[in-house]
Amino acid sequence: MTDNETRYRRLFQQGNGLGSLNGQETTAWLRRHAVFRTLPPHAGKELESVISRVGYRKGQTIYTETTAPSQLWILKEGRARLCRYSSGGRTFAFHVVSQGDVFCVPGIMNQCPYPCRAVADTDVVLLKIPAKTFQQFLARHPAFSYEVLKLVSGECCRAHALCSATQERVEQRLLAVLVRLMETIGQTIPLSRQQLAELAGISRETANRILLKLQQRGDITLAFRRLTIQEPQRLRMWLSQSS
Repeated sequence: MTDNETRYRRLFQQGNGLGSLNGQETTAWLRRHAVFRTLPPHAGKELESVISRVGYRKGQTIYTETTAPSQLWILKEGRARLCRYSSGGRTFAFHVVSQGDVFCVPGIMNQCPYPCRAVADTDVVLLKIPAKTFQQFLARHPAFSYEVLKLVSGECCRAHALCSATQERVEQRLLAVLVRLMETIGQTIPLSRQQLAELAGISRETANRILLKLQQRGDITLAFRRLTIQEPQRLRMWLSQSS
């Protein structure tokens, strides 16, 4: 077992132990993130009384499409992804959820079922805020509502980009995924080639062919379940040229 795996196992066990949850520390961690930074101190106290923590093992489903959302999710540790399965069993991934990300916001705001499912890519620890508390915060705190609106707007832009990408050539779709992940996760991307293919909406074989070509050009370095982008600017250049 690697050091990271050992760490996530420990965090998972802590996440499932409600007695280990320190409300003040968790709220302080939340308030370092833009969406919650605008909440006044008394709202932070309210958060302490309702927030909870839960852990999921790698590969477990956090929620499924068509399920009605009852809480807001925030990723505390680990990594997850949002995806759907086709009738033929093919996986289409929409987004990689990283530490500090808030997700499933539109479902709560519109009181509609989840449009996709969330799956743990590693052992994860998640924070949960009841939907009712979140909706009350939206009504009471304009600055908080504004930050949530920016978050939802970003999700809309990402959805439009994904729709547009389906009309592009496969190489451009994968390049766009790599650039987006580099900007959110960093130059070392801890995803398998299958996961990258799902995010780009292409086959694993096609993704592998493109990635090997990028490695031969010196743009990336491939390893087991991860890749490192060696030439960020050149990758952006290839993307702009293929547009």
